[in-house]
Amino acid sequence: MELAWWHWMVLGMTLVALEMLVTTFFLIWFGMGALLVGVLMLLAAPGFAVQMVLWAVLSVVMTGVWLRYFKNPDRTRSGQAKEGVRGVAGLVTKPITETSAGEMMFQRPVLGADRWPVVADEPIAAGERACIVDVLGQTLKVTKVGG
Repeated sequence: MELAWWHWMVLGMTLVALEMLVTTFFLIWFGMGALLVGVLMLLAAPGFAVQMVLWAVLSVVMTGVWLRYFKNPDRTRSGQAKEGVRGVAGLVTKPITETSAGEMMFQRPVLGADRWPVVADEPIAAGERACIVDVLGQTLKVTKVGG
């Protein structure tokens, strides 16, 4: 079975068009791989097995580059920078001690949630107000307001 350059172009355009319908942002890389094989077919005429290997390698490499460098793997912050939440104040609902984390409630959601586990350098009693000074993964570091 021999594939001409235009077969690869049609396959690539079909996969890219299909990506627009399903919006997984995954098929586009296989479509782009097919388009690149089509362009390479214009320059040289490798055999069917070489075409398939080229398509597989190009598709996997482009998918890997996308996942490694361009896709945002940090979903814990809901697209917000920690600098945007520094200084936001809330109410301590569970006391913060030297040995255990407390809990804080905010009037408006902070980074996608209105309750957060919190730690501090000094103990803070329940019912006191505190403000965020840093984001430590899934925990907020706070300091007492006015102290």
